[in-house]
Amino acid sequence: MVKNQAEEIRAYLLAKIPVHPKNIVAQASKAFSCSRTTVHRHLNRLLRDGKIIKSGTTRQVQYFLKTDKNKKIHVPLKPGVAEDVIWKENFQADFETLPKNILEICEYGFLEMLNNAIDHSEGKGVIIETEWESDSIKITIWDDGIGIFRKIKNTLKLEDEREGALHLSKGKFTTDPQNHTGEGIFFSSRAFDTFNVGSGRMYYSRSNPEKDWFLETTEESKFNGTILIMNIEVDSKRQLKEVFSEYTEDDSDGVPKFGKTLILVQLSKFDDERYVSRSQARRIVLGLEKFKQVVLDFKDISTVGQGFVDEVFRVFQSKYPEIKIEYTNANDDVRFMIERSLPSDF
Repeated sequence: MVKNQAEEIRAYLLAKIPVHPKNIVAQASKAFSCSRTTVHRHLNRLLRDGKIIKSGTTRQVQYFLKTDKNKKIHVPLKPGVAEDVIWKENFQADFETLPKNILEICEYGFLEMLNNAIDHSEGKGVIIETEWESDSIKITIWDDGIGIFRKIKNTLKLEDEREGALHLSKGKFTTDPQNHTGEGIFFSSRAFDTFNVGSGRMYYSRSNPEKDWFLETTEESKFNGTILIMNIEVDSKRQLKEVFSEYTEDDSDGVPKFGKTLILVQLSKFDDERYVSRSQARRIVLGLEKFKQVVLDFKDISTVGQGFVDEVFRVFQSKYPEIKIEYTNANDDVRFMIERSLPSDF
C-alpha cells in the first residue's frame, strides 16, 4: 500500500508539475493529505532519476519536466534571420526560470555564438539544442558552414589550422572587423563552466574551474561546419559583469574597453616542438598590438628558447612600448631565461 501510494504521488507530480511549477509541493500535499516533507522526498527521487529539473532557491523554487526544457530546432540561415528573435521565440521563457546571473550568461553566450554562425559561417543552416539536467544546462549551436578554424586560417593566411585556436583564445580576432569586435568567443569562453569548439579535425575546449585550455586534433575530419558547446552549473556564482571587468578598464571617457588578454603559451606549440621558439613567439604576438595589457601563461612549459624571449620582450615590446607584458605560472628555468633576457629598463 505504501509502495503504491509512493508511485501514485510521483505519478501525480509528473502529471501536475507542468500545471503547478511553483506550488506543486502544496498541491501534492493537499491531494494526498501528506506532509510537505513527504512531497519533497518524492521530488528528490524524481530529481535523482533525471525526470524533473529544479530551478531557483527557497520561495522561488520551480520544478519542470526535463522533456519540456530539452529542445532541438533547425534554423535556416537566410537573409534577415535574427539571433534575438530566435532566442525570444524559442528559449527565453525556459531560461527566465534560472537565477539572474545564470540567465545573463546563457543569454549572452547564446546570442553571441548564434550571431557568429549567422554572420561568419557561410552555412545554410544551424541546429540549436538545449539539454537540461537537474544541476546543469548545456547549449549546443552547430552550423554547416566553412568551419571556424579553416576560416581563420584563410583570413590570416596561416600555414596550419591549429594556429587558429591560439588566435581565437586571444580575443579581438574577427574575420569581419568592420562589423564585429571579436569579443564574443573570448568572453563566452570565460563565462561558462566549460566552452568547447569543434571544427574539422580540431576540438578546442576551455574549463574555467581549472582555468585551462585543451586542444585535440584527429587524423580525419570529425566535425562538419562548427559546433559550439557551452555548459554551466545552475548554482554557479559566476557573474557576467565580473568576467567583463577582469579584462576591461575605463577609457578617458569612462567607457569600459576590452584591453587585457591572457594567452596560454602552450597553444603555440605544434606536434613535437621541444621548446618555445622564435616562430612560436611570432604566432603569439600576432594581433597583440590591439591590447594594452598582455599576460603570458607558461603553465606546463618546462623551458623557453632565447629566440622566444627576444621576439616577445625585445622585438615586439620595442615596437609597442605602451603595451604592458606580464607573465605567470613560469617555473624557475623559464623565469631565469626571461629575466636574464629582459631589457635593462623592463
